Amino acid sequence: MNVGAKVWRARTSVFGLVLTVAGLWSGGVLAQTSAGAIADGRGRVVALAAGSDATCALNHRAAAQCWGNNWFGTLTPPPGNFTAVTMGENFSCGLHSDGSVECWGGSNSVRAVPAGATFTTIAASGDHVCGLRSNGTVLCWGGNNHGEATPPNKAAFAAVTAGWAHSCALTAAGVTTCWGDNTVGSLDVPANERFTAITSGYYHNCGLRANGTAVCWGNNQNNNLPSGQVYTALAAGVNFTCGLTVNGRIVCGGDNTFGQASPPISRVTTYVALTAGYYHACGLTAGGRVVCWGRNDKGQATAPKGVFGMGTVAAGATHACDLDADGSLVCSGSNSSGEATPPAGSYADVGAGGGYSCARSAAGALSCWGFNDSNRASPPSGQYADMRVGSLGGCALSGNGGFGCWGWNNNGQNMPALLPIGMGIYYRQLSRGSFHGCGIVNDGSARCWGNNGSGALNAPGGSWLAIGEGSQFSCGLRSTGSLVCWGGPMTTTPVPTGYFKALATGEDHACAIRDSGELACWGDNTHGQASPPAGRFVHVSSSYYQSCAVRDDGTRTCWGTP
Repeated sequence: MNVGAKVWRARTSVFGLVLTVAGLWSGGVLAQTSAGAIADGRGRVVALAAGSDATCALNHRAAAQCWGNNWFGTLTPPPGNFTAVTMGENFSCGLHSDGSVECWGGSNSVRAVPAGATFTTIAASGDHVCGLRSNGTVLCWGGNNHGEATPPNKAAFAAVTAGWAHSCALTAAGVTTCWGDNTVGSLDVPANERFTAITSGYYHNCGLRANGTAVCWGNNQNNNLPSGQVYTALAAGVNFTCGLTVNGRIVCGGDNTFGQASPPISRVTTYVALTAGYYHACGLTAGGRVVCWGRNDKGQATAPKGVFGMGTVAAGATHACDLDADGSLVCSGSNSSGEATPPAGSYADVGAGGGYSCARSAAGALSCWGFNDSNRASPPSGQYADMRVGSLGGCALSGNGGFGCWGWNNNGQNMPALLPIGMGIYYRQLSRGSFHGCGIVNDGSARCWGNNGSGALNAPGGSWLAIGEGSQFSCGLRSTGSLVCWGGPMTTTPVPTGYFKALATGEDHACAIRDSGELACWGDNTHGQASPPAGRFVHVSSSYYQSCAVRDDGTRTCWGTP
C-alpha cells in the first residue's frame, strides 16, 4: 500500500492529544499534557482546562466546547481550531496551531493579547495570562497588581503555569522560578529541587519529580497529595491538588468541601489527563470522555457527552497506526508479520517500527505485535508512563525513575548510560534507534549509548526538549527552540533554521514542526519522505521511508513510499 497517498480522518476523533489544568504539561502521558510540564518534543494538544466555575475541552475537530458559568461570555469560543485551551477567572483562551492566541470572556486586559506575539503553550488564572514563546521567553498580559504578569526571563523556560496572583515557569533543567504575590509563600520554591512538571493553584504550587513523587509549596494547608503513588501529571485548584498515577487513576488531597478532592471511584475507568478549577476537577478517560466532580452550582462539573481529544499517529517501516481519542487503534499498510493487526483493547499511546508495532494502555501496560526478530516485539512487563518505539526496538519509562528497553541489542542499545545513584538524577525521556539510544536527564542534559562509529553518541552540551535517533545519527530540539543534528550523513546535511516545537526522526531523515505549525523535513528524500505537505500540524512521526502527521483539524496524512 502506498501510505503516502492515504489521508486518514478519525473515525470518531483524531491523532495525537494532550491536556491542561489551567497550566500543566506532563511528559508522562502521550496524549494528554498541559502547559506546566516540560514539552516532550513530539507535539501535543492541550485538550482540557478548568477555570473558576467553567470548563472547556477540545473535541475531535480541535474546536473548543465549554460549559458552566457564561455570565462573561466564557463559554462562547471563537470559531476555528485550537491546539490548547486554558481558563482563568471568568475567561478562556485558546492557542492556534500558528502560535496565535485568542481569549474570550473576562476583562478587556485579558482579551488584549499582545499584537503579533506567538506562543508554544499558554497558562491562565485569576485575571492574567502567560505564554511561552518558542525561544524560551515568557510573555504575560492582563492584571498585574502583584507582578504576576511580569516574568523575569533570566533563563530559557520550557513550561509555564499560572496561579491566582502569581506565575511560575520551569526550565528544561528542571529549575522553577515564580513571580507575583508571595503573601503565603507561593514564590518560595523548595531548594535544590528539579521538576519535570509544575502546576499552580490559587495560592500554592506543586512540582512533579522525575521519580513520580510530588512536593507542594505556598498556602499548603492540606494541599499535599497522598504519598506512596507514582504520578505522571498534577493539577492544583483552591486548597486542593489532584494527581494522575502511572496506572491511570486519579487521586486528590486537600479541601473537600464540595467533593473536589473525591474523584469518582471505578475499577475499570482509567484516565489519560486531568485538570482542576477553583472547586471542581475533571479527567479525560482513556475512552475520550470527560468526567468531572466537585462544585457544580453553575454546571461546571456537568460535562457534555461525546469524545474529546485528538489521538495520535505512528509511522512504521511499511505500515502506520492510528490511535483515536476514544482509545481505539487501527493500523494499515503491510501486514506480512501481523504488524497491522493490533490486539483488542483501549490504548493511550502507540508506536511503530520495522515490521512491528507497540501500544501502551492508560493503565501503563505495554503490548507489541508483529515481527519479533531480536525480541523487538517483546516489551518488558510492568507499568510505564512513557513509551517510545524505534526501528528495531523501544524504551519505556516507569515514572518512578526506572526504565526498560527491548529489541535488537548488538551494540548495547538496550542499556542506557548509567546515572549517579542517590543524587535525584533520573531520565525524563528515553528512546533508541537501530544501533544506539539517547536520553534526556532531569537536569536537561543528554546521554547517548550504543554504536558510535558515526559519531551519533556525541551529543552537544546544553538543555534539551527532545532527542531522536536515526540509523547512524541523532537530532535534538534545544530548549531555545533550535535544532541540531550529529553523526553520519546528518553531520553535513543542512538542518532547518528557526524555532520548532516538535521533532521526529526516521532511519535517514527527520521532520520537525515549526512554531508556526508548518512542517520542515531534511535528510534522505529518495522516497519523498523529506517532502512534507503544506499546512499546519500538531503531531509528527517518522520511520524508514515515510512520515505521518496530524493536521490542526484532526485529519491525518502520510508522505513517502514505504
